Amino acid sequence: MRKALPSCLGWDRFVEAWKPGDLILTSRQKVRDQAQKLLFRRHEECFQDTLVSLLYHPKNSHKQNIMVTVSGTDKKEELVLNDIVDVTIGAAEAAIRTDDWRLGYALTVHSSQGLTIKDPQKVWIIDEYLQWSNLAYLAVSRVEYMHQLERVVCSLDEGSKVKQLTEQQLRTAIAKKLVAYKRQDQAKGLRFNLKVDHILHLKKAQNNRCGACNIERLWAYEPKDTQQFSIDWLDNDKGHCHDNVRLTCLECNRTRGAATITL
Repeated sequence: MRKALPSCLGWDRFVEAWKPGDLILTSRQKVRDQAQKLLFRRHEECFQDTLVSLLYHPKNSHKQNIMVTVSGTDKKEELVLNDIVDVTIGAAEAAIRTDDWRLGYALTVHSSQGLTIKDPQKVWIIDEYLQWSNLAYLAVSRVEYMHQLERVVCSLDEGSKVKQLTEQQLRTAIAKKLVAYKRQDQAKGLRFNLKVDHILHLKKAQNNRCGACNIERLWAYEPKDTQQFSIDWLDNDKGHCHDNVRLTCLECNRTRGAATITL
Protein backbone atom coordinates (compact mmCIF):
# COMPACT_ATOMS: atom_id res chain seq x y z
CA MET A 1 0.00 0.00 0.00
CA ARG A 2 2.79 2.39 0.91
CA LYS A 3 4.66 1.75 -2.34
CA ALA A 4 1.52 2.38 -4.38
CA LEU A 5 0.67 5.54 -2.39
CA PRO A 6 3.96 7.16 -1.32
CA SER A 7 2.45 10.55 -0.50
CA CYS A 8 1.12 10.96 3.03
CA LEU A 9 -0.40 14.09 4.56
CA GLY A 10 -0.77 15.32 8.10
CA TRP A 11 -4.28 16.04 9.29
CA ASP A 12 -4.31 19.80 8.80
CA ARG A 13 -3.03 19.57 5.24
CA PHE A 14 -5.62 16.91 4.50
CA VAL A 15 -8.47 19.13 5.74
CA GLU A 16 -7.28 21.93 3.44
CA ALA A 17 -7.24 19.58 0.43
CA TRP A 18 -10.54 17.80 1.22
CA LYS A 19 -13.66 18.62 -0.80
CA PRO A 20 -17.28 17.56 -0.32
CA GLY A 21 -17.90 14.40 -2.30
CA ASP A 22 -14.65 12.83 -1.17
CA LEU A 23 -14.85 9.73 0.99
CA ILE A 24 -12.82 9.12 4.13
CA LEU A 25 -12.15 5.53 5.14
CA THR A 26 -11.17 4.33 8.61
CA SER A 27 -11.14 0.97 10.32
CA ARG A 28 -12.32 2.33 13.67
CA GLN A 29 -15.56 4.08 14.59
CA LYS A 30 -13.81 6.48 16.97
CA VAL A 31 -11.62 7.88 14.18
CA ARG A 32 -14.62 8.03 11.84
CA ASP A 33 -16.72 9.98 14.35
CA GLN A 34 -13.91 12.48 15.01
CA ALA A 35 -13.46 13.05 11.30
CA GLN A 36 -17.19 13.52 10.70
CA LYS A 37 -17.45 16.40 13.15
CA LEU A 38 -14.39 18.23 11.92
CA LEU A 39 -15.23 17.87 8.23
CA PHE A 40 -18.80 19.06 8.80
CA ARG A 41 -17.38 22.18 10.44
CA ARG A 42 -15.10 22.66 7.43
CA HIS A 43 -18.11 22.18 5.12
CA GLU A 44 -20.09 24.85 6.96
CA GLU A 45 -17.20 27.32 6.81
CA CYS A 46 -16.01 26.83 3.22
CA PHE A 47 -18.72 25.08 1.18
CA GLN A 48 -21.99 26.71 2.24
CA ASP A 49 -23.64 26.20 -1.17
CA THR A 50 -22.62 22.56 -1.52
CA LEU A 51 -24.95 19.77 -0.43
CA VAL A 52 -23.98 17.47 2.44
CA SER A 53 -23.84 13.69 2.02
CA LEU A 54 -25.99 11.83 4.54
CA LEU A 55 -25.73 8.10 5.21
CA TYR A 56 -28.91 6.18 5.96
CA HIS A 57 -28.00 3.92 8.88
CA PRO A 58 -31.10 3.10 10.95
CA LYS A 59 -30.65 1.39 14.30
CA ASN A 60 -33.65 -0.75 13.44
CA SER A 61 -32.36 -3.04 10.67
CA HIS A 62 -35.93 -3.72 9.51
CA LYS A 63 -36.31 -0.13 8.32
CA GLN A 64 -35.09 -0.92 4.81
CA ASN A 65 -36.73 -0.96 1.38
CA ILE A 66 -39.34 1.44 2.70
CA MET A 67 -40.21 5.02 1.89
CA VAL A 68 -38.15 7.18 4.22
CA THR A 69 -38.54 10.87 4.95
CA VAL A 70 -35.18 12.57 5.20
CA SER A 71 -35.08 14.60 8.41
CA GLY A 72 -35.15 18.33 7.75
CA THR A 73 -36.75 17.92 4.30
CA ASP A 74 -40.08 16.97 2.70
CA LYS A 75 -38.35 14.45 0.46
CA LYS A 76 -39.22 10.75 0.59
CA GLU A 77 -37.08 8.00 -0.91
CA GLU A 78 -37.01 4.23 -0.82
CA LEU A 79 -33.81 3.48 1.04
CA VAL A 80 -31.73 0.60 2.31
CA LEU A 81 -28.87 0.51 4.80
CA ASN A 82 -25.87 2.70 3.81
CA ASP A 83 -27.69 4.55 1.04
CA ILE A 84 -26.39 8.11 0.52
CA VAL A 85 -28.59 11.17 -0.02
CA ASP A 86 -27.47 14.77 -0.51
CA VAL A 87 -29.17 17.52 1.51
CA THR A 88 -28.59 21.11 2.58
CA ILE A 89 -26.42 21.95 5.57
CA GLY A 90 -29.52 22.83 7.62
CA ALA A 91 -31.21 19.53 6.76
CA ALA A 92 -28.04 17.63 7.65
CA GLU A 93 -27.91 19.31 11.05
CA ALA A 94 -31.48 18.17 11.72
CA ALA A 95 -30.95 14.65 10.39
CA ILE A 96 -27.89 13.77 12.45
CA ARG A 97 -29.82 14.51 15.63
CA THR A 98 -31.93 11.41 14.90
CA ASP A 99 -31.00 7.73 15.21
CA ASP A 100 -31.32 6.92 11.50
CA TRP A 101 -28.81 9.26 9.89
CA ARG A 102 -25.14 10.06 10.11
CA LEU A 103 -22.84 12.22 8.04
CA GLY A 104 -21.59 10.45 4.96
CA TYR A 105 -18.06 11.86 4.75
CA ALA A 106 -16.24 9.20 6.74
CA LEU A 107 -17.05 5.50 6.80
CA THR A 108 -15.48 2.44 8.26
CA VAL A 109 -14.31 0.01 5.62
CA HIS A 110 -17.08 -2.40 6.52
CA SER A 111 -19.93 0.08 6.09
CA SER A 112 -18.42 1.24 2.79
CA GLN A 113 -18.76 -2.12 1.09
CA GLY A 114 -20.71 -1.86 -2.13
CA LEU A 115 -19.83 1.79 -2.73
CA THR A 116 -17.84 2.89 -5.76
CA ILE A 117 -16.39 6.39 -5.72
CA LYS A 118 -16.24 7.93 -9.18
CA ASP A 119 -13.24 9.83 -10.49
CA PRO A 120 -12.31 12.66 -9.72
CA GLN A 121 -13.63 12.13 -6.18
CA LYS A 122 -10.96 10.97 -3.76
CA VAL A 123 -10.87 8.38 -1.01
CA TRP A 124 -8.76 9.45 1.95
CA ILE A 125 -7.34 6.73 4.20
CA ILE A 126 -6.75 8.23 7.64
CA ASP A 127 -6.30 5.26 9.93
CA GLU A 128 -2.96 3.51 10.43
CA TYR A 129 -4.72 0.24 11.23
CA LEU A 130 -6.27 0.42 7.76
CA GLN A 131 -3.02 1.30 6.00
CA TRP A 132 -1.04 -1.68 7.17
CA SER A 133 -3.62 -4.47 7.29
CA ASN A 134 -5.50 -6.54 4.74
CA LEU A 135 -8.36 -4.05 5.12
CA ALA A 136 -6.43 -1.91 2.64
CA TYR A 137 -7.84 -4.14 -0.08
CA LEU A 138 -11.33 -2.87 0.73
CA ALA A 139 -10.13 0.71 0.35
CA VAL A 140 -8.68 -0.04 -3.08
CA SER A 141 -11.92 -1.66 -4.18
CA ARG A 142 -13.88 1.51 -3.40
CA VAL A 143 -12.36 3.48 -6.29
CA GLU A 144 -12.13 3.23 -10.06
CA TYR A 145 -8.47 4.30 -10.28
CA MET A 146 -5.52 4.24 -7.90
CA HIS A 147 -4.90 7.97 -8.29
CA GLN A 148 -8.14 8.56 -6.37
CA LEU A 149 -6.59 7.15 -3.20
CA GLU A 150 -4.74 9.37 -0.73
CA ARG A 151 -3.11 8.55 2.59
CA VAL A 152 -3.29 10.56 5.81
CA VAL A 153 -0.93 8.97 8.28
CA CYS A 154 -1.33 11.17 11.35
CA SER A 155 -4.12 10.91 13.85
CA LEU A 156 -6.47 13.87 14.12
CA ASP A 157 -4.55 15.50 16.95
CA GLU A 158 -1.10 14.89 15.46
CA GLY A 159 -1.39 16.44 11.99
CA SER A 160 1.20 18.90 10.82
CA LYS A 161 0.77 22.32 9.36
CA VAL A 162 2.92 23.50 6.51
CA LYS A 163 4.76 26.66 7.49
CA GLN A 164 7.87 28.46 6.38
CA LEU A 165 10.88 28.46 8.70
CA THR A 166 13.40 31.23 8.93
CA GLU A 167 17.00 30.17 8.33
CA GLN A 168 17.67 30.33 12.05
CA GLN A 169 14.60 28.22 12.86
CA LEU A 170 15.65 25.66 10.24
CA ARG A 171 19.17 25.47 11.68
CA THR A 172 17.77 25.08 15.18
CA ALA A 173 15.50 22.22 14.11
CA ILE A 174 18.40 20.42 12.43
CA ALA A 175 20.76 20.99 15.36
CA LYS A 176 18.20 19.56 17.78
CA LYS A 177 18.02 16.35 15.80
CA LEU A 178 21.78 16.13 15.40
CA VAL A 179 22.20 16.23 19.18
CA ALA A 180 19.95 13.21 19.49
CA TYR A 181 21.74 11.31 16.71
CA LYS A 182 25.13 12.10 18.26
CA ARG A 183 23.96 10.80 21.63
CA GLN A 184 22.74 7.63 19.94
CA ASP A 185 26.07 7.03 18.18
CA GLN A 186 28.10 7.71 21.34
CA ALA A 187 26.07 5.13 23.23
CA LYS A 188 26.98 2.56 20.57
CA GLY A 189 30.62 3.57 20.29
CA LEU A 190 30.14 4.80 16.71
CA ARG A 191 31.69 7.78 14.95
CA PHE A 192 29.64 10.97 14.46
CA ASN A 193 30.81 14.03 12.52
CA LEU A 194 27.67 15.66 11.04
CA LYS A 195 27.16 19.44 11.10
CA VAL A 196 24.14 21.57 10.30
CA ASP A 197 25.72 22.81 7.06
CA HIS A 198 26.17 19.24 5.85
CA ILE A 199 22.46 18.52 6.36
CA LEU A 200 21.54 21.72 4.53
CA HIS A 201 23.79 20.61 1.66
CA LEU A 202 22.03 17.24 1.49
CA LYS A 203 18.64 18.98 1.60
CA LYS A 204 19.58 21.00 -1.49
CA ALA A 205 21.31 18.12 -3.27
CA GLN A 206 18.27 15.86 -2.85
CA ASN A 207 15.88 18.68 -3.87
CA ASN A 208 14.21 18.28 -0.47
CA ARG A 209 13.01 14.81 -1.48
CA CYS A 210 13.15 11.59 0.47
CA GLY A 211 16.11 9.52 -0.68
CA ALA A 212 13.96 6.37 -0.62
CA CYS A 213 10.43 7.17 -1.77
CA ASN A 214 10.94 10.68 -3.29
CA ILE A 215 8.14 12.43 -1.37
CA GLU A 216 8.75 15.97 -0.13
CA ARG A 217 10.16 16.11 3.39
CA LEU A 218 8.87 18.38 6.15
CA TRP A 219 11.15 20.55 8.27
CA ALA A 220 8.32 22.13 10.27
CA TYR A 221 6.10 19.40 11.66
CA GLU A 222 4.26 18.03 14.65
CA PRO A 223 5.53 14.95 16.54
CA LYS A 224 5.13 11.61 14.75
CA ASP A 225 4.35 13.11 11.33
CA THR A 226 5.99 10.48 9.14
CA GLN A 227 6.83 13.02 6.44
CA GLN A 228 9.29 14.82 8.73
CA PHE A 229 12.96 14.83 7.70
CA SER A 230 15.10 12.02 9.03
CA ILE A 231 18.81 11.20 8.78
CA ASP A 232 19.22 7.66 7.52
CA TRP A 233 22.58 5.93 7.76
CA LEU A 234 23.57 3.66 4.90
CA ASP A 235 25.74 1.32 6.97
CA ASN A 236 24.48 0.81 10.50
CA ASP A 237 27.95 -0.15 11.69
CA LYS A 238 29.60 3.16 10.76
CA GLY A 239 27.46 5.75 12.54
CA HIS A 240 26.27 9.10 11.20
CA CYS A 241 29.17 10.40 9.11
CA HIS A 242 29.44 12.56 5.98
CA ASP A 243 29.85 9.60 3.64
CA ASN A 244 27.30 7.34 5.33
CA VAL A 245 23.99 9.24 5.43
CA ARG A 246 21.13 10.41 3.27
CA LEU A 247 17.96 12.31 4.10
CA THR A 248 14.68 10.40 4.09
CA CYS A 249 11.21 10.79 5.50
CA LEU A 250 10.64 9.27 8.92
CA GLU A 251 8.46 6.52 7.49
CA CYS A 252 11.15 5.23 5.13
CA ASN A 253 13.73 5.33 7.90
CA ARG A 254 11.44 3.26 10.11
CA THR A 255 10.71 0.83 7.31
CA ARG A 256 14.40 0.14 6.79
CA GLY A 257 14.64 -0.75 10.44
CA ALA A 258 17.32 1.89 10.96
CA ALA A 259 17.54 3.75 14.25
CA THR A 260 15.47 6.90 13.95
CA ILE A 261 15.06 9.91 16.23
CA THR A 262 11.60 11.50 16.42
CA LEU A 263 11.22 14.91 18.01
